[in-house]
Amino acid sequence: MIKLQRPEGTRDYLPEVAEKKRYIEDKLHNLFKGWGYEEIITPTFEFYDILSAGTEGLQTKMYKFFDRKGQILALRPEMTASIARVAATKLKDNPLPLRLSYQSNVFRYTSPRAGQYREFYQAGIELLGVGSPMGDAEVIAMAAKAIKGSGLKNFKIDIGDVDYFTGIMKAAKLEEEEQIAIRKALSQRNVVELEELLTGTELTNKQKDAILSAQELRGGIEIIEKAKGLVDNQESLESLINLEEVYRNLELLGVSDYICIDLSVVRNFNYYTGIVFEGYTKDLGYTICGGGRYDRLVSKFGYSIPATGFAIGIDRLLLSLEKQNYNFPLNRDRILVLIDPAYKAEGFAMAEELREKGKQVEIEIFGRELVEVIEYTASKGLELKVVGEELQAKVKTLVDGEE
Repeated sequence: MIKLQRPEGTRDYLPEVAEKKRYIEDKLHNLFKGWGYEEIITPTFEFYDILSAGTEGLQTKMYKFFDRKGQILALRPEMTASIARVAATKLKDNPLPLRLSYQSNVFRYTSPRAGQYREFYQAGIELLGVGSPMGDAEVIAMAAKAIKGSGLKNFKIDIGDVDYFTGIMKAAKLEEEEQIAIRKALSQRNVVELEELLTGTELTNKQKDAILSAQELRGGIEIIEKAKGLVDNQESLESLINLEEVYRNLELLGVSDYICIDLSVVRNFNYYTGIVFEGYTKDLGYTICGGGRYDRLVSKFGYSIPATGFAIGIDRLLLSLEKQNYNFPLNRDRILVLIDPAYKAEGFAMAEELREKGKQVEIEIFGRELVEVIEYTASKGLELKVVGEELQAKVKTLVDGEE
């Protein structure tokens, strides 16, 4: 017997939830389009080598399989690698910058929980060809406007710069293995392990303090001045100057109220090359969106251009909105047209006219008794319109009798 179950980590979007999801996606699409970002659609699966090269840290979470030629394919775990491939091939001769947006399903083999599925939906943008702080500010501002525009309240976007830590480790001339271990502890926010790792290195006390103190440096522009006093290497100082310029641009773009400087935000060290950021709300225990600068990625596909972008989790955003009791403006103008067979032409014309006015219109074609029709409209919240005088009289008699 067939098991009528979904695979673990997947979900069904029933009509009301699907309509809420579509509402969010339409909002995001219009925002992206308004900023000049053009939508791109790529295959759901790619060659594994492409995704592996462009997707740092997700190789073990990919769904991999062989085609009949023996080639290894994988379902996309995110969109950036696919967009980088397109940019390095079909869009290589296009004028820069490239402003691209997407909405797609992605797949990761993870432990399912609320707001986290093995198949889930993302919307996002990629800005390719711009290496300036203004490029970072544009992307972060759009992330803030995307969350705000969806209707979510009480959210923040934390921004940091991975080069702050990279500069400290380079200045101390740490071995690559030491750097990798420290980066991993930083990205996992494992302070206990981080302290143990730093103890066994050649870092000076000042350098150790610069790394550990950054875990508590969170706030406004004043955080950058405090951090400058902790470091004395050029790369770290330049990262803080860059972060300050990004923040100043965010002030001018009108979104600084949603921004918090947090030097402990590093995300994936080996993937990102500068500014990184995460958006969250207290209603969830994990991020809603994330992104940053990844200048080395596209060069892996033979096209050396800077790039930055972000992705927002549609499922997580939907869950956050529901937790905040957001009142989705769903279409409530729903009508059932009941037609006397002798008045089909008139009935069909009425239904079409109502649809042209933006109404959701069903025609009664199920062959129910009148009592069942009235019960159906009541259960679904439909307005009943009747075509044909004799039929109208019968319905009125029934309705009046119930009253």
